[in-house]
Amino acid sequence: MSTIIKLILKEWIRFFIGSVLVLLIVLSLGHVLNALLKDSSGFKIILESLFLETPSFMVKIFPVSCLVASLFSINKLKNRNELTAIFASGFSRRNFILTIGIIGGIIGVLLFFINAYLVPSAKHRLDQITNNQNVASPKDSIQKSSISINALNSGKIWFKGQDYFFSYSSFDKKTNTLYNLTLYYYDKNFKFTEQISAAYAEYQNEDNWLLHRELHYTNLDNKTFPSVRYFKSSSIKIRETLSDFRQINADISTLNIWKLYDYINVLKSNGINYSEYFVTFLDKFSSGFTCLVLSILASIALFNPNRRNSSFGKNVALVLSFTFIYWFIYSYFLTLGQTSRIPALTATFGVPSLFALYLAFYFFYHRKLR
Repeated sequence: MSTIIKLILKEWIRFFIGSVLVLLIVLSLGHVLNALLKDSSGFKIILESLFLETPSFMVKIFPVSCLVASLFSINKLKNRNELTAIFASGFSRRNFILTIGIIGGIIGVLLFFINAYLVPSAKHRLDQITNNQNVASPKDSIQKSSISINALNSGKIWFKGQDYFFSYSSFDKKTNTLYNLTLYYYDKNFKFTEQISAAYAEYQNEDNWLLHRELHYTNLDNKTFPSVRYFKSSSIKIRETLSDFRQINADISTLNIWKLYDYINVLKSNGINYSEYFVTFLDKFSSGFTCLVLSILASIALFNPNRRNSSFGKNVALVLSFTFIYWFIYSYFLTLGQTSRIPALTATFGVPSLFALYLAFYFFYHRKLR
């Protein structure tokens, strides 16, 4: 590694770490103050929730910190006339941009793993803490949540009731419909007595559901052949409430990236709108891509290395304005994608792709500068 590359990376990493720490402190203070104002929970729980929220903060902080690192490291090299000396020594702008792009890409890969694995795990633990505070029996709540998530390995979500096991493949919260459900009933001696399977079930009221294309197996605890009856539609009582199924849907976001992808395929097979989860899935990739794009975005200052044209105050104002605009627009696009107003690819990759197109145009315009 040459001395010039070491110098570039040293300044870039220093500003990146500084930016991450400053933004993390700002978000952490906001989180603690918000929790103190609206929560009566102890300070220990607030600190634990802050620790679990940190991976989610990183998803917001890393892209902006990449921009800050590139912008301020280049500005510092300008002010010390080192940037002019670097280019005078034969080190091209292309190599400078490539160096920044490589470190930005490495940060993007790191952010991908944080967003794909660490964020879901931390969110699941945070949900458990929240449920502990909101229900009378925290142990039961945690057990139900963990069962539902682990059962997705088999392609179904499972409950254990007082006298039955209950499974389904997916729940459409817009129409309150369960798909591909099966109930397994057992007696006090835990003998399998009957089974009810249906293509889907529609919520009626209270604990009443309407089954469609039902197969009812009885006489399963005897030595004779079981009886099988088919019903085009019939009513059944299920003790689980709509809020239970909606909570399970919320728990889906705590799956790691590949389990989430498997669940999206289940929704596809049942013809259910999967935009909300597909946006979450693609966001894990786009966040890393954004780190790379924003790292290179600030390098447009390389085409004007004169330190007289650089201003620390102007750079700070630019970063603050850009940070607010970026977070607002990107969050707005994600919301549009989750509600199916725009395609998931546009919602997640639309904003960074616009920056990438701008960079492509800018570099093409300055292609004669080496």
